[in-house]
Amino acid sequence: MSQACFACTTPYQVMGAVGIVSAGKMKADLILFGMFEGYEALASRIRETGLFAAVAAVPPDKYKSPGRLGAFGQMARAGEIAREILPGDGKYEVFYSSSRAHIKNVLLHDLIRKNPELKIVVYDDGMGTYDGQSHVLNTTSLRAKAEKLMGWDLYGPERISFLVYEPALFTIPERYRGRPVAQMPKPGDSPETMDLLRQVFPVREEDQIREKVIIFDPLRGLEKEREKKFPVIDACYREVVEAFGQENVVIKPHPRSTEKPEAEAKIYAGTGIPMEILYAGMEDLEERVLVTYASTAVYTPKMMFGKEPRVIALFRIADGKTGSEWEPQFIKFRQMYTDRERMAAPGSGEALRELLGRAI
Repeated sequence: MSQACFACTTPYQVMGAVGIVSAGKMKADLILFGMFEGYEALASRIRETGLFAAVAAVPPDKYKSPGRLGAFGQMARAGEIAREILPGDGKYEVFYSSSRAHIKNVLLHDLIRKNPELKIVVYDDGMGTYDGQSHVLNTTSLRAKAEKLMGWDLYGPERISFLVYEPALFTIPERYRGRPVAQMPKPGDSPETMDLLRQVFPVREEDQIREKVIIFDPLRGLEKEREKKFPVIDACYREVVEAFGQENVVIKPHPRSTEKPEAEAKIYAGTGIPMEILYAGMEDLEERVLVTYASTAVYTPKMMFGKEPRVIALFRIADGKTGSEWEPQFIKFRQMYTDRERMAAPGSGEALRELLGRAI
């Protein structure tokens, strides 16, 4: 019987799971929910490493976005659904998760039923982990009411511990004050883990990013409220392209975007490879310039590899006088840098142009 179970919905979460299991030498199962392109091939490569005792790949159309009635139906059929998903008998000691996706909660309910003493480890999922709410524990009022109606108490404080790349930057939600917070294994510290990650996420020659400037574009086409900001963001991209030259800039779209940015620059076509795997192969990482509205990808070079590329964040320009929800995270992550001048969030187009002049 495996000691632990990991439930992942993104390549970033898979990368974290590989690092944890590799460092801990534990016997664990992995459940990979097919919410991104290439999940089946990824699951196959993970099996080939032999790192996990069992790997289950769950098709995306089986449990995705069920709606309110559908969600209640899934909650009522938790045991049946768990039998369809689980690679084993489901009697685990520890459940590892980075997000509170509905299907994970359905699975978790059945795991707790099978082992009332089940422990839950909330592990690093990027910026959302450090926002004081801890993404996996931050739920909607409707979901909270549904779970209460069903008699579910999935995230009691006594079950919870945290595993994060930067414990010093982590703020524990009030309900979980006093719960353990541990250092998550960093891939850059372990050649063995990096070898495994290269097997799991093989990088082809055409996947490499050689441009000096990498723009991380936010999700487009799904978050209508944020769509209003894109003309401003695209104007910033044009300033970046003009400053560095079209041949030196590449835009990496959000993997779930349905629209492209309005900027004359190369669009990165690689999919399914976490940016951190690409970073690991960049000997000149600290010479790169990372541009973003607000993406976790600009912070992970320092978090995982101890490298300090130049970072330009655009949220202050895009959000304007209304202020930005990303301000606290930026200030917090900037504390990691030895040379904090290499991380900047200009407040106007003029300030951006001045910054670009110094960054070239």
